[in-house]
Amino acid sequence: MKFLHNKNGFTLIEIISVILVIGVLGAVALPMFDSTGIDDSMAANTIQADIQYAQELAMTRDQNVSITFLRNSVTYDVPADPNGVYPLETRTLPRNVVIAHPLTTTITFNSFGEKVNPTETFYIGSGVSLAPWNPGDPPLTLPAGNLTAITVEQVTGRVTVS
Repeated sequence: MKFLHNKNGFTLIEIISVILVIGVLGAVALPMFDSTGIDDSMAANTIQADIQYAQELAMTRDQNVSITFLRNSVTYDVPADPNGVYPLETRTLPRNVVIAHPLTTTITFNSFGEKVNPTETFYIGSGVSLAPWNPGDPPLTLPAGNLTAITVEQVTGRVTVS
């Protein structure tokens, strides 16, 4: 019996093996390209650090210090040192991350580091946008999307991210 000895092609087993290896590599590598959660987490941690900086600045300079987060914005201002050591700095949130809280939020600390306003929670998120809002409009609801809550407690000024 004569066997065919054609050396110009691949066997079915070789082709299936290559497809299987490519599939496994794709399944492992593809989640690495989704950085949405990383961007939200990085933005939340940066905001947390900046709020804590404002609190420390109020205590060391013995005066009230505020930090404001504008609704539907991708930037916010880190307060300047009243003694001129650190200038006012504008932070830009990572791509697609926006301050998603329905209203503008101002957090003020007194010279003891206590939060002057009541405990409040505001949100940042990716893939969300808010429609324009006027003070006479009905109460706002939070948009759908990937939201991260940042809570600043009254008196202690403790900042938590969840």
